[in-house]
Amino acid sequence: MVYYIIATIVICYLLGNVNNALIISKLKKRDIRECGSGNPGAMNMFRNYGFGFGLLTLVLDALKGVLACLIGWFIVGGFSFTGSILGKYIGAISVIIGHIFPVFLKFKGGKGIASTIGICFMLNPIVALISLVVGFIFILITKMGAVTSFIIITFPLALDAYALATADLTANLPCIIIIFAIYIMTLWAHRTNLMRLFSGTENKTDLFKKLKGKIKKSKNNG
Repeated sequence: MVYYIIATIVICYLLGNVNNALIISKLKKRDIRECGSGNPGAMNMFRNYGFGFGLLTLVLDALKGVLACLIGWFIVGGFSFTGSILGKYIGAISVIIGHIFPVFLKFKGGKGIASTIGICFMLNPIVALISLVVGFIFILITKMGAVTSFIIITFPLALDAYALATADLTANLPCIIIIFAIYIMTLWAHRTNLMRLFSGTENKTDLFKKLKGKIKKSKNNG
């Protein structure tokens, strides 16, 4: 069991090191770390590369969360299709650590929200989908990216922790601790955003800014 847990941690941490924002921006001949906030994450991709590339980054990062949960579930479960619930959570936190603190990027990665969204879909897909839709509507109205991020992940994580606690608090305590650890890490990763939010200087996120610009330019040329 110990060796399976170690293998899961290592594999999922390395998976977290795969920074899709950086890869996509490099393919576009422009390093995302030199754009906007400098953060190599989905929200900064939305701001600087437009909705399409932002969405692509979000989906790919979310898939990292999904894959990490499956890896942990399968490996810690002894390579059995009955799986391990604890393994799922171990894989989840490992990929988040790898995403926020990637060794190959000198421990300067993204903020973990997109991968956490993928994890939320593995924990409770219906609640995660509802939260995602609510978050999408919220950001369209307010353009507040950081707040939107926590609207999307808070309810699914809190609901899962509650379900685990009411089912069997003692047996599920390690999983509950991992859920709170993931939330605290993403909160910490957003500390500068929250400071700017409270001071009223937080950057706005217009998901369709690039598209609007192209439409406006097309009308002017026409």
